[in-house]
Amino acid sequence: MLLSLMKKTVTNNEHKQRINEVQYHIYKYLSMKLTIEDLAKISSYSAFHFQRIFKEITGKSVNTYIKYLRLHCAANLLVFNPKSAITNIAYDCGFKSSATFSNEFKKLYNCSPNEWRNGKYKDHKPTKYQLKEKEVDFSKIEIKKIPEIKIAYMRQMGFDKTIKKGWQKFLFLLEKEFNIKEPTMMAIHHSNPNITSIEEYRYVACVDLQDKKIEPKDDIGLCCIKGGLYAIMYYHINSF
Repeated sequence: MLLSLMKKTVTNNEHKQRINEVQYHIYKYLSMKLTIEDLAKISSYSAFHFQRIFKEITGKSVNTYIKYLRLHCAANLLVFNPKSAITNIAYDCGFKSSATFSNEFKKLYNCSPNEWRNGKYKDHKPTKYQLKEKEVDFSKIEIKKIPEIKIAYMRQMGFDKTIKKGWQKFLFLLEKEFNIKEPTMMAIHHSNPNITSIEEYRYVACVDLQDKKIEPKDDIGLCCIKGGLYAIMYYHINSF
């Protein structure tokens, strides 16, 4: 019985590692054509098993997962890229046509992309965060050149008190598996809190690996934050 449980744990961890690699590919190439067959090859599973395992881990089918990512991205771009044509935004987010994009957008947000851009987004009320709102001073933004940063990361769905538990697990595994202690911590936010609910919010806990060399394992993945010019500002939030 014990041997069976251990084998199941190893299998589940392997599934997480492979699906994590697929998720990274999806985020990186969201604007491009993403087929079940190509994504299955990345996972080294058959197309049938890949779809089953992907849904078990993410809670969504592959196509639904990709579609929601694209729609959330487009909803954000419509607000913050007001000079970009809606058709261009649709293509940039991976939709094959503006008609398909418009239909899917209406299903999710109950308005057209044009209505959303023209102020309808203000009526969209996702679940509120358990954080006190605080004014942000955008006048203090600095532009700095940052070198490439090699990071280890762990994904999390949701942005509430579970973030603390997620970080505790991440830091515990880093120390246990790779002897990484007190690393520089950072995070990547794939979602906009004014568009995405806390339940659907996609958050990535990251640490700077510096000169440490490790391999992807279980929930922990590896990637690089590209070097280049970045807008930098400082903002302090209250803890959960």
